[in-house]
Amino acid sequence: MIPFQWLGFLLLASSVKWSLCVRNESKSAIIPPLFRYDNYNKCGSTFCSVAIHLTAKGDELTQESNRMIAGYRRNNLAWGVCIADCEAELATASLADQQQLIQPKFNIGDSYMLQVWNDQSNKFNMKYATLLNACVNNRLKRAYNLTQRGFPNIQYCVTNDPAEHQLERDFWTIAFIVLVLVLTCTILITNGIELFVSNAVLKDNLIVNCFAIRRNWARLLEQPNSELYRDFGYIDGLRIFINIFTLMIHSLVVSAVLPQNNPEQVEKNIHNPVIMTFVALTPISVQSFLVITGMLQMINFLKNIQTNTKFDASYFRSKIINRMIRLLPVYYFFLLFTIVCDNLPGVNLSIAGYLTMTTERLVCRQHGWKNLLFINNFPDVKNESCFLHGWYLAADQQLFLCSLALLALIWKFPRKTKTVLWIVGVASIIVPTSIVHYMGLHSLPPLNLQETRFLLYYQPWFNYIYQPGYSNMNATVAGLVVGYLYHQTKTGKSKPGFSKQMIPVMLLIVGTVFGTIPLLYIYALPFPSILNTLHFVLYRNFGIFGACVCFIYCFLNPPGIIRRILSTRLFTSLGKLSYSVYVLHIPLLRIAFNYVPVPVEVSHSNTAVLCTALVVASYALGLVTYLAIEQPSSLLLKHWFFVSRKTKKT
Repeated sequence: MIPFQWLGFLLLASSVKWSLCVRNESKSAIIPPLFRYDNYNKCGSTFCSVAIHLTAKGDELTQESNRMIAGYRRNNLAWGVCIADCEAELATASLADQQQLIQPKFNIGDSYMLQVWNDQSNKFNMKYATLLNACVNNRLKRAYNLTQRGFPNIQYCVTNDPAEHQLERDFWTIAFIVLVLVLTCTILITNGIELFVSNAVLKDNLIVNCFAIRRNWARLLEQPNSELYRDFGYIDGLRIFINIFTLMIHSLVVSAVLPQNNPEQVEKNIHNPVIMTFVALTPISVQSFLVITGMLQMINFLKNIQTNTKFDASYFRSKIINRMIRLLPVYYFFLLFTIVCDNLPGVNLSIAGYLTMTTERLVCRQHGWKNLLFINNFPDVKNESCFLHGWYLAADQQLFLCSLALLALIWKFPRKTKTVLWIVGVASIIVPTSIVHYMGLHSLPPLNLQETRFLLYYQPWFNYIYQPGYSNMNATVAGLVVGYLYHQTKTGKSKPGFSKQMIPVMLLIVGTVFGTIPLLYIYALPFPSILNTLHFVLYRNFGIFGACVCFIYCFLNPPGIIRRILSTRLFTSLGKLSYSVYVLHIPLLRIAFNYVPVPVEVSHSNTAVLCTALVVASYALGLVTYLAIEQPSSLLLKHWFFVSRKTKKT
């Protein structure tokens, strides 16, 4: 499997390198430059990445962190410095002149450096701090004619010697290599048996059946004939477009995370109303997935209790086991890959690789245990988050368990179903709304490039509103309600009224939110205020409302051309890859950026190329992951849990 994985990585890396690399000598119009990097490839000695905080204060240098739209802070610089160049620049300066250039450390009120680098940077600061302090201030004075000075704090230092890049092979690295080798050998052997061995006993072997690529390909293309699939088969196709939207958002975030040659262009981009609206609609993709999960969960539950009216705890146990079987193998594989990716054979880290891969590895070594327990989305603005996009999997898992508890309550008290859904639904709206009001947060997610540089680790809105399970409960409950209405309709107990007048109402609500997003980014509502709170309620629920209305309309009416297209084999098969694509696309981006020299050039065309390359490479690797990991592990574990154990008991 390794050759296929690396082909995907190199495909994306070449596209990223082509799309983001600087092709001209243009320089940033911001003085001093926010990102300034010496030539890493020509540096014959140690190369250090430093975070610099300037002494000057004022609105022209420090942008308020609570603004809806905020660019990079002019007093926070990220420079890459070659030690040999610094020594050459200061060689002719006397010791007294060098001492005058040094800026003593002063109080820094805001975060300008990832906390995870603190332990790593101590040894480098002891060795190079004085030299870099004098060098940085010499450049500020002579190259940019500035009177203010800066205090540099080293994040990490690297050399061009590949031997220096290789870390000691630890347990996790060896475990990952062994896992990949075992997986690769298993796939080769089982597919060899499938293709070239005529022995029926061997071909009927469980391992061969699970890992045979041809059989898993057939399972990928398979389309069930059940009534539920006929009514909701288009959902697999819908997942493709929701996934692509998510990948596009993450491609935009990359523009703010990597050091740029033209940061003023990125600052200009976030003031574009289209980009404002695009980013603000990010929660809809998450909410849509949660609505789908809740809807299908309720439909399957109500179908089960029709024939099994007696409460049975084993139903919930089997649901949890089935879910873990589907989620864990792929998730844990790429989580382990993230922990060891910068130490794998053949990986020579660049300066961008340290910024992306090594940073993530350090974070995961400290906080990866939270991912194992699916609690990595709990509000905590002090710690960085490992496998950042894994917050959704944690929230989805928490909401899945909560919805199981609700279904158990409904099973015990079936006459109270509507009451339970009403109470939980209202509470799911009140809880995040109260947090927004009493914490004084915006109704919309802030567009703050300085915080985006740190992957929003310390952003209160994302920590308390976007990521936690409780703030997304409204989407899951809405899905449960739609599932309940579907069951009532199919059993003939009742039919939800769906007037054509609802469509203009829905369009009016959606249009109002769409139209006000750019206005509220430019002219922010006062907060905390009743108006801001009411807008938050509308903003956090209009996408859910729209999705629910669409799903109700779909099961009440025969499929149109869009649903028929989404239900075709091509779309439903690609939709089955959505989980693998979501899990792997960020690790894929991180390792691809290892091959990109920084700073990068940012433009609309470059971002479009990056997004297209990410989608193509992610689905190509998603197919490999589905055939080699997701489907085989699912079949194997299901057999072990539900067949072999049952046989032993019998």
